[in-house]
Amino acid sequence: AGLSLAVYSDLKEGFSYLREQPTVRALGITHSILMAGGVSANILVVALAADILHAGARGLGFLEGGWGLGAIIGGLLASQLPQRLRMTLYALSIAGLALGHVAMPFITLLVAAVFFQILFGFFRALSGVVAQAGLMMIVPRHFMGRTQSAMAILTTILQLLMSFALGWISQQLSIFAGFALLALIYALGTLSAFHARNL
Repeated sequence: AGLSLAVYSDLKEGFSYLREQPTVRALGITHSILMAGGVSANILVVALAADILHAGARGLGFLEGGWGLGAIIGGLLASQLPQRLRMTLYALSIAGLALGHVAMPFITLLVAAVFFQILFGFFRALSGVVAQAGLMMIVPRHFMGRTQSAMAILTTILQLLMSFALGWISQQLSIFAGFALLALIYALGTLSAFHARNL
């Protein structure tokens, strides 16, 4: 019980800190969208490989491999970016995710879909590294754990909601509607990223 109360107290302090710090809050919201989107998008990628590309498990492997390759390149590049470019590229990367997911369900060639997945992995890693580095610079060390815990809860809730929503919409309406919803969520993340950049 004592440990539970301590964890609850830390989370409460983390959420209070997010409410008081608009820059950290904007970065946290955007990062939660990135994390949740990266996981829940796999629902759509599986459907894309099966129903549109007709590529099966092997095609899905190529798609996921492309994402991983892009993520490695994006992570390496992000660590070398000059400070003045970081936040601009951060916001533009999320905008790239939004625009790319609008086009993704119209792609019928596996090689083109893999190329888009490389771009998505690149954008996701670059923006994720920049966001984490920004938070490390802004948030005081004694608040870092509490802040990350609060953001992890937001991310998990958002991931659950997005996964159910993307799965249900793709099944009941179409895969195009699922990708459109994911693009809309990334568009909201883009607005939040540009807000963080301006702050």
